[in-house]
Amino acid sequence: MGRRREQHIAPRGTVVLRVWVAQQLALLSPVFAVAAAQRSHQPLGESSAGKLRSLADEALIKGKADEALELLGRVISLEPLNERNFYKRSRVHSRLSKMSAALADLDEALRLAPEYEVALVSRARLLASVARCREALEDWRLARQLASKEKAAGEAKEGERRARDCVRAEDRAAAAAARRDFRAQLTALDEVLELASTPPSALYLQKARAHYHLGDLYESIADAGRALKVEPDELEALELRGAAYYRLADHGMAKNHWQEALKRDPEHRGCKQGYKLVRALSKKDAAGDEHWAARRHRDAIDSWRAAIAVDPEHARFSHIANLKIARAALDLKDYAAAADAAADAIATDDADVDAHLVHADALMGAEDFEGAVRAAMRARDIRDDDLTKKTLAKAEAALKQSKTVNYYKVLGVKRDATVKEIKKAYRDAALKYHPDKLPADAPEHEQEAAVVKFQQIAQAYEILSDDETRAKYDRGDDLSGNPQAQQHHPFPRGFPHGFSQTGAGGTRFHFTFRG
Repeated sequence: MGRRREQHIAPRGTVVLRVWVAQQLALLSPVFAVAAAQRSHQPLGESSAGKLRSLADEALIKGKADEALELLGRVISLEPLNERNFYKRSRVHSRLSKMSAALADLDEALRLAPEYEVALVSRARLLASVARCREALEDWRLARQLASKEKAAGEAKEGERRARDCVRAEDRAAAAAARRDFRAQLTALDEVLELASTPPSALYLQKARAHYHLGDLYESIADAGRALKVEPDELEALELRGAAYYRLADHGMAKNHWQEALKRDPEHRGCKQGYKLVRALSKKDAAGDEHWAARRHRDAIDSWRAAIAVDPEHARFSHIANLKIARAALDLKDYAAAADAAADAIATDDADVDAHLVHADALMGAEDFEGAVRAAMRARDIRDDDLTKKTLAKAEAALKQSKTVNYYKVLGVKRDATVKEIKKAYRDAALKYHPDKLPADAPEHEQEAAVVKFQQIAQAYEILSDDETRAKYDRGDDLSGNPQAQQHHPFPRGFPHGFSQTGAGGTRFHFTFRG
């Protein structure tokens, strides 16, 4: 009995061992199968991979590109040595404009199969479209050698020609940039762009930098914006757009771009410096505007000058601030300061009509009438309209009047004097030059001169105190037919404000104000 039990146990143990070995082999079989598949380039679970490829095609037809990518990723995990899977996925990436990913898949496909013609042609096209011209040229040369059909050879030959033209244009652009011939650089870069259907951000950035150096700031902003559309996180594009807006004195936009860049890289040197600069300048400029609104003109001028001092090389802002300073000084009747500030504004932008008009007003206030005429003529040359014509006529009239009787000078007031100032000046002049102040025995010629002087004072008041007559006088209109301008006697109805006149030889006046 014992011997039989031993005989039964031995076979049972053998069976158990065989079962265990079979189980282990079953567990290892996928590993061996994968290795075999990779060696033979045959897919593992062919029906499964094929099914996934079909599903990917269906998803792509339905416009579900992301789903197609996910399915093709699973296919590649099953068939990592099948170059066609990488090629297929590259086409989906291209459709999604993911050029870097598409190129990576084509690189892998050609690594697995260096003479895979369709992948080689696709990569050549893609490299050319993103302006990687030298690499495209190499691929087109190889594609021409591998071309199996005449049509393919023709396409490769044409692609090679275009890639060669692109390389030459790139070389010209680089050489022009090295010698700082930015116009020539832009011309060459435009040639590259004509050959690239989906240009990279770097190409637009080169154009943006060239435009910036040339002072074509709006073009620089536009090209840097195109770079950002291609690569939204392109910090150099944000920095460059901020710098261009800053030079245009659009400080709000400059600040926004630099802030956006600093969110991505808080230690970005250029954006950090620019942001600090624009914040300091804007603060002082805003303070000046607040003072101006509150009629604190002196404080406004001080704040604007302090803002200019933050960045004296900021030409556009200096122009704007100096023009504001000139207007504030005009309001203060500080004509010399107004003329100086307007001249500084003109120095940074000679084509600004407003600067020349303010300059003309300041020079008229300073009684530099010839200079005022020149300034007004320059304004009219830039823009011929009613305002510039009126300013020029006013300056020419002032120049003409300065050589004859100038009623503003008679009363001792500026040409922009208010009615209140004119009335006060008239009273002061009438008291000062009253003919009754002459001694009773004054010679007759002195008495006659005093009468003429006082007539001029009275005539000046009558003309300048009436808005309509004053406007005509300022324009240089002929006032000889106007009762107020009759030189033989300006007041046919008698002197205003209580004057009376007796016969010659004993002229006496009685002067009383009614106002």
